[in-house]
Amino acid sequence: MEGKSEINIGKYVSRRLSQVKVLSRLLETELESAKGGREITMDRNVVEQVLDVLEIFVEDCDSVTGGLNARKMSEQKPTVARLN
Repeated sequence: MEGKSEINIGKYVSRRLSQVKVLSRLLETELESAKGGREITMDRNVVEQVLDVLEIFVEDCDSVTGGLNARKMSEQKPTVARLN
């Protein structure tokens, strides 16, 4: 666990930004191919893969910054039974 505190968060995130940059270019290409139209048609598999990459990026960032642990702790609140 000591290695986790020594991680340079900026460097960690910047290494994973390449995936988000690829997604950004993909979406730009799709917008350009629509040629100014209001609707864009994308294959369902492409959209699912985009979401997968974004979810992995968010989970990685949360795990490094501690956001994921805070979220898990808030979900595990004890329930209190009330007696009337």
